[in-house]
Amino acid sequence: IVQLRPERANLIDVESGDIIIVPAAALSVGSFVLVRTGDKIPCDGVVVDGTSAVDESSLTGESRPVRKGPDDKVSGGTINIGTTPLRVKNVSTANDSAVSRLIQLVEEAQANRSPTEKMVDRFAKIYTPIVVLLAFSMCTFPWLAGTEAGKYWTKLGLITIVIACPCALIISTPITYVAGLAATAQRGIIVKGGAHLEALGRVKKIAFDKTGTLTQGKFALLHLNILGDRFTREEVMEYLALMESPSSHPLAIALVQATRNENVTVNKSLEVLDHSLIEGEGIVGNVGGLTVRVGNARLFKRVNLFKSISNTDVDISESWCKSGGTVGYMSIDDDIVCMYCVQDAAREESREVVHAFKLMGIETVMLTGDNRSSALAIGREVGLAEEDIRSELLPKEKLDIITELRCGNGKGLVLMVGDGVNDAPALAIADVGVAMGAGAALAMETSDITLMDSNLKKLLYSVRMGQKTNRVIIENIAFSFAAKAIVMGFTFAGMASLWAAIGTDVGAMLIVTLNGMKLLPSKK
Repeated sequence: IVQLRPERANLIDVESGDIIIVPAAALSVGSFVLVRTGDKIPCDGVVVDGTSAVDESSLTGESRPVRKGPDDKVSGGTINIGTTPLRVKNVSTANDSAVSRLIQLVEEAQANRSPTEKMVDRFAKIYTPIVVLLAFSMCTFPWLAGTEAGKYWTKLGLITIVIACPCALIISTPITYVAGLAATAQRGIIVKGGAHLEALGRVKKIAFDKTGTLTQGKFALLHLNILGDRFTREEVMEYLALMESPSSHPLAIALVQATRNENVTVNKSLEVLDHSLIEGEGIVGNVGGLTVRVGNARLFKRVNLFKSISNTDVDISESWCKSGGTVGYMSIDDDIVCMYCVQDAAREESREVVHAFKLMGIETVMLTGDNRSSALAIGREVGLAEEDIRSELLPKEKLDIITELRCGNGKGLVLMVGDGVNDAPALAIADVGVAMGAGAALAMETSDITLMDSNLKKLLYSVRMGQKTNRVIIENIAFSFAAKAIVMGFTFAGMASLWAAIGTDVGAMLIVTLNGMKLLPSKK
């Protein structure tokens, strides 16, 4: 993974246009670099000129090249494999790049010890001095009974201290975790330590967020109905763009994009003041002395404005919900001026992944703040039963449900997977938190695992890898004890030699090492 870090960059001199080869670590934010065909992109940046194909497999594990053009983001360490050079503007320092963060996460992961490793170490701390004391006693006290007895028991003492050496036992767990962490990292899955890898293997309940997790998180505006005649459609869209542009939520991005598609330009004299997020409801701000609210029905019912909407418009919004859309409203100065419908599509792999987890005996539920109709439409599409679809949830309610799942009957751990800021508390409290790589930075910070390219099949791979890791650890520990016990039995029966003890000890270490390394992916 360290080899992914770019070494050199083709820096473009802004004044002369000349190309200067510099160390990638020396690039400053805002500088421009040229990435020729076959070159490794030296920094995280934005394409300003050129359209080409980029191989991102080193970071995401996705083998298919991704088309990159102007305004598209690129990551350092990926490779331009197309036929066109790219001109890229650097947006981060070398230490803040995606590759550097990946290396840092893997280093932290390898230093994060699991409960099993700690248990084995605690056992070794007690076991080792006892064995040494026993062997020392066997090699010394029998000499008091005579030379022949001394020679016999000294030989047994030496064999005992060799065969009882806990090397195979101690190495059996870390080598397995390192192999498992390396295997997941090569697939674009960052697991923050052996403890979380072990926990993955004991997951029995999974809670999915909806938007950006089970769905693509790519909304499109389907309907925008103007209510009343106080504002024109263009004015309404102008206010929508003003209110939503500070947000990174997929729904907000869709609304801002819709205003661009209709060539609506925002009046530069207008400014949003006191812009604030209302958890689970929407946003509120002040534009030109007018209070503007944008959000779901819960927001407008709470401020007692929803009743101003006609029954006809309510029926229309309900029909939008039943078709799987997400419905929202905007009020200006206590008048609801529009209602809109945006829609997201389920990920192609969502149904397959949910079905696979059910076959594995893992309970799956969906948690969303969206309305009931939209939640049911997506939930049924991905194969969830109605009772497993929890909708219209505030962040605190998601937190309560995760706590309820953890305290519920039955063995096994609870895994939460999400991508938004509102998922961060639930991700933090779950036994295992998984963040989608395309999501919010806070979600990735509080999670235990990050899927770099947000493919849910990698979540399935992670859980299976956790289960496989736990099986291999049990095999290694059982083999270590069995090998020691068998040879020890032969020793006290007078049928073992010192060379046999040495061979058994070294052989056991090699076998548990090779058994742990089988978790590494094939290079085929």
